Amino acid sequence: MTNEPAVLVTGGARGIGRAIAEHLAERGWKVIATYNTGLDEAMELRRSHGVEVRHVDMTDRSTSWDFARQIRTEFSFDALVNNAGILEKEGFEEFTLGAWDRALEVNVTAPLILAQALGSHMGAGGSIVNIASTDAYIGSYRSIAYSASKAALLSVTRSLANILGPRGVRVNAVTPGWVDNGITAESYEAASLTPLGRNGLPEDIAKVVAFLLSPEAAFITGASIVVDGGYTGVDYYMKKENDSLG
Repeated sequence: MTNEPAVLVTGGARGIGRAIAEHLAERGWKVIATYNTGLDEAMELRRSHGVEVRHVDMTDRSTSWDFARQIRTEFSFDALVNNAGILEKEGFEEFTLGAWDRALEVNVTAPLILAQALGSHMGAGGSIVNIASTDAYIGSYRSIAYSASKAALLSVTRSLANILGPRGVRVNAVTPGWVDNGITAESYEAASLTPLGRNGLPEDIAKVVAFLLSPEAAFITGASIVVDGGYTGVDYYMKKENDSLG
């Protein structure tokens, strides 16, 4: 095992996870990132930022357990960022328990497995950040499993903060709102309803994660930091009414 302080970022090949991995590497962290799909992106991340990448399919519980046990023998972790997630949209009439099981497995169970395996070996000052979603706070129409899993992840975050707090390990969540990984009609509409006038960028989330991992956040645990540009504070009809009045 190397004694070099390290952070594990799951789902690090693309989007928010990639931004987190890059940002932390640029700040001097030894970053290990997992990926499931996105091999090409993972290899580019390794080349550009020196990030160690590992293929892990977190829909398979035994694979998650095996990875967690193995990786903790290779590195001394000061931090964990549970970013990997799965979102499957389907109408209620087509909803299947398979989709439910996959969402809970990747979005809740895998983070819990990694927190147990790595968090229990962290020393004082260790930090875990779970990437949730503002979908955790609202009802869903076509992604019920995703919303439920992210709500559960916030509850798990609070429980882990209680459990690991006596060790000096902090556990928090970041709940992104609309983050642009590509421009769509939906994202344009979301930006128009956001007080700051834009959607988030992956880098916006990465900076908040870096703060929560840092000593500057030494007295923050069990919290959920909403990073949505104010979107969840806007009522659609009140906003439209105000706009119509000029």
